[in-house]
Amino acid sequence: MTLFTMITGLLLMLLGGIGYYIFQIFSVLIPFVFGFIILLGGIFSRNEKNKRTAIHITVVFVLLGLIGSRSGIVHFPGLLSCAEIATCDVAPRPMAELFKAFMFMILFPHFVASIRFFIKARMSK
Repeated sequence: MTLFTMITGLLLMLLGGIGYYIFQIFSVLIPFVFGFIILLGGIFSRNEKNKRTAIHITVVFVLLGLIGSRSGIVHFPGLLSCAEIATCDVAPRPMAELFKAFMFMILFPHFVASIRFFIKARMSK
């Protein structure tokens, strides 16, 4: 779970960093911030003493990220049907919605794995 958490954080940081570098839009840095927090959670969870607390705090941020990015996944099919995403009229801010969709797609597997991890930990007690 620790490695998966750190990979998720790095992917989000990569998404935000590359997005800002290419498009120069500050709102695409939001995945970078969430990724940094999730990466820190993964790093802190490497210590067995802090593991439980760090993973729980990380899952809270994953859930907040999922809630915040859920509108992007709704607009994603419409964005894919546009010839040029930047000028697409499916969503009010198409680039922001695209990055929200990518953020959702990165966070959702981590959320599912976290729930499975918590269930497995609870069953082993």
